[in-house]
Amino acid sequence: MVRAHKEEVLSVEGLEVVYKTERGPVRAVRGVDLSVREGEILGLVGESGCGKSATLLSIMGLLPPTGRIVAGKIRVGGVDVMALSKKELRSLRGNTVAMVFQDPMSSLNPAHKIGAQMREALEVHGQPYSKDILVRLLQEVGIPSPETVLGYYPHQLSGGMQQRVMIAIALSCRPRLILADEPTTALDVTIEAQILDLLRQINRERGTAIVLVTHNLAVASQFCDRIAVMYAGQIVEEGNVNEVLSNPLHPYTQGLIGCIPRFQKGVPLTPIPGQVADLSEDFVGCAFYPRCRKRDASCATSPQELVHTGTRRVRCHRYGYVEYTETVAGQDWGNE
Repeated sequence: MVRAHKEEVLSVEGLEVVYKTERGPVRAVRGVDLSVREGEILGLVGESGCGKSATLLSIMGLLPPTGRIVAGKIRVGGVDVMALSKKELRSLRGNTVAMVFQDPMSSLNPAHKIGAQMREALEVHGQPYSKDILVRLLQEVGIPSPETVLGYYPHQLSGGMQQRVMIAIALSCRPRLILADEPTTALDVTIEAQILDLLRQINRERGTAIVLVTHNLAVASQFCDRIAVMYAGQIVEEGNVNEVLSNPLHPYTQGLIGCIPRFQKGVPLTPIPGQVADLSEDFVGCAFYPRCRKRDASCATSPQELVHTGTRRVRCHRYGYVEYTETVAGQDWGNE
């Protein structure tokens, strides 16, 4: 676990991201506040389309042409990202913050060998490179026969090995922060565990902070120090991972946990009713109101602020009155 008084390596305040679409503007991220300290692992969880990836792309300055940051502040390693020129932003990427994407096959260039792509990452950031340096990087991420792999094209490697190469590239300039956007999505369970173990090892040995985007609460419970739950572009709950998962305060977090299959007789799945909120619409009250089992009339009209309660934050004015009574309450997440 991360120790107290570590330096803050990531600060996001009031982030708002809008995408231009044929249906009109879509507010994909709505007032997100995040912070990550040195050596800490933060899990960003939620359903597909809730704004997790858009948040990471904003931090990296890699939003597509249709996306735009319309409000907020982002600081990485104490540097105001939004005030940087394109050249300064390129320098920040890799040297201070690096990103590992979902699909390594689409991230790696199929026309270039692994060694050439690793060398390019070092060249762009003015770092020294040699075959020995590239071999050492591949060894650090557990790739066997690294000298041979340098001469391979991406398609000659398995999905797990491709992702290890992407992690090696991310580590090449020794960044202080790694953003991992569902890095195990296309991998089987065994390879997934190996990749997560590798990232955890990097975190412990180098003190590298990590933000892990995932929709898998079991992965978050095993890997993260803290967890932030997103719904409809907003963070609805945030805190210590074991506290949040064993005693969730927000009805949406409770619903996510209720959806997890249990291999226990007589424990039913409890799906969340209704449809995901339409991000092209504005919300007067709570975005989760139409689907919430614990709602009252004021939830539809009262703005929901992210409030502190102890060491946690929750976006629900009824959290003090809502008891978690689902059958999954009390699950020992720390030992899964």
